[in-house]
Amino acid sequence: MTIQRQYNLPNCTLILEGLSDTVTASSEVRPLMSILVNAECHFVGHTNPLVGGRDFFESLINAVSHYAQEFLSGIHPVAKKSGMGLVEVHRLEQQIHRLSVHDPDAKHSEATPPQVQLDLTTVQLFDLIEAIDQFFADSQTLPDLSLQLTPLPRRDVRSSQPMVKRAVPVAVGASTLAAAIALFSLLPFPKVRQPDALTPQAAKQATSSPSPTTNPKAGASPSPTASASASPTGAAAISETALTSAPALTDPVKIKDLEAGLKTKIDQNWKTQPTFKEELVYRVGVSANGDILGYKYVNSAALDFVNETPLPDLYYKPVPGSTKNSEPLAQYRVVFTPSGQLQVSPWQETAASPLASPLAVTEITDPEQIKALQPKLYERIDQSWKTKPTFDKDLTFKVRLKADGTIVDYKPMNQPANDYVKEVPLSDLGTLTSDDTSPSAEPLALFKVVFKPDGKLEVSPWRGYQP
Repeated sequence: MTIQRQYNLPNCTLILEGLSDTVTASSEVRPLMSILVNAECHFVGHTNPLVGGRDFFESLINAVSHYAQEFLSGIHPVAKKSGMGLVEVHRLEQQIHRLSVHDPDAKHSEATPPQVQLDLTTVQLFDLIEAIDQFFADSQTLPDLSLQLTPLPRRDVRSSQPMVKRAVPVAVGASTLAAAIALFSLLPFPKVRQPDALTPQAAKQATSSPSPTTNPKAGASPSPTASASASPTGAAAISETALTSAPALTDPVKIKDLEAGLKTKIDQNWKTQPTFKEELVYRVGVSANGDILGYKYVNSAALDFVNETPLPDLYYKPVPGSTKNSEPLAQYRVVFTPSGQLQVSPWQETAASPLASPLAVTEITDPEQIKALQPKLYERIDQSWKTKPTFDKDLTFKVRLKADGTIVDYKPMNQPANDYVKEVPLSDLGTLTSDDTSPSAEPLALFKVVFKPDGKLEVSPWRGYQP
């Protein structure tokens, strides 16, 4: 029986397929995958995934991890290993990184063109790193595969530019990946806001904070000397792994109260006049007492303009060694718009009880149903898109779809989509809305639709590809 494992991030999905070389009990929920048959790496914005076997996957892990180590530390070893791996990564621009995959059956050198090339943004690159991190934390998948990283000697530093100017505030957070641990140990401590009074209650609150998880596959690695959320700009973030592994608050009344409190807290502290042109979207985790325990960048603009939001100042900086991660979290989608509007909504919108509201929206989440609806939506939009694009940036929309393929409504998700909405055929297929949570008597599927300046169309599940 084929075993499949998926590691999902907003901009990257890693899919592994393999077999077990041991007899597996039929009652075992997650059987051990000890033989890798196929590895796929999907990136948002790229139609074709990277595909390969065990050699490809090992080379991908090593190339990406070593590149990230050099990229953030600014230390580039003078002595390079002889030969070239199947996968290579090098930097094109400050925020663009080229990932090259060579033909495993052909001898290659620097003069041989690669079989596949993908240009990744920094956010996509570090989502790939975190997907690898999730793999290493999974003891039921290829337990024999490990990653060996050694500290880079500072004698190999070639640039005199300060580390603070070279580091990029990426949304990785406290990660279990050995590479991230080694990298972030080089970053400075973020500023910590001291409490106004050391009352017993304040002291009690100050002692609860997240503690780093460990990587059972990567072996022993140095303990980080600084929080993974540290950055030259003071931005703080927690990883996708931390957000998804934290216990969830389930009391609907408490979740609603925390939502209102979070919006008030952010709104009162948002004093900066926006200079960004598209929405900044964040995933924010809030404890039961209203503390913002962390946040993650969802789009590239959120990473670039984080200092125009109050999140770095509102983030609760835990005391090292404490256990804040064990606290239940309520998670929210926080959007800062170019017009100065603030939007706060639950990250995972749960369907209300039919008895409580007959018009509550029930979301279609069945993977097979989503998979069947996706090509139908693509074909319908593609056949109706006759206008030659005049825009020079991606237009991103959130589209709600009935089970029979009928488009209910659509919502522009960035400023270019608002500006050029008349150039796309969605107005002929559905209703323009500013409220993508409005009630519906039928279950709805959510899709992300992107119109590209070169005339290409991309349609993908709103919540990513699920196993």
